Amino acid sequence: MNSIRPENTDPIPLRAAQPQFGTIMIRFVGLLVVAIAVLAFVYSR
Repeated sequence: MNSIRPENTDPIPLRAAQPQFGTIMIRFVGLLVVAIAVLAFVYSR
């Protein structure tokens, strides 16, 4: 049984680089502020 090997032996990239931690925190804080604003609006009616 013959084994098939790729021509280049570079390691396979597992996944793209994760976004920076600052970007994740900015998104989280932004969504939190939006959620609080929506809840405050609903509560004030």
